Amino acid sequence: MLQQVKGFKVIIAQIAIMVMLFPMVAFANWQGDVGSQLLTALKSNNSKNVGNFFGQNVSLSIKNESGYYSKFQAEVILGDFFRTTKATDVKQVQRTGKNSSNFYIVYQMATGQGSYRVFVKFTQVGGDALITELRIE
Repeated sequence: MLQQVKGFKVIIAQIAIMVMLFPMVAFANWQGDVGSQLLTALKSNNSKNVGNFFGQNVSLSIKNESGYYSKFQAEVILGDFFRTTKATDVKQVQRTGKNSSNFYIVYQMATGQGSYRVFVKFTQVGGDALITELRIE
């Protein structure tokens, strides 16, 4: 009987460890997927695909113009930028905040008109990664 109790305690401890580690592993995978999907959208100059990650409202800053826009407005403004400025290469240069519900990714975007730094702030809302801030400088 004593052996069964010890075995039961070991099983409970293993389950507790798995329950604690699962959210960390799931969040790390969630961050990785959204980062690579956004990288692909930026490389293809596709404002619609970038806009799929926008929250209902987005703080958007492109060059020297900035504002707080609805998802639709931000997508249109980003589309205008991509029509005049085509990305030739995009690379991820930095990623932060892996252990919180907010995280940041910084990309370097090369274009025919020069090089831009793209700063993106994501917030986890209901299991989805949503862009709450996008700056192209």
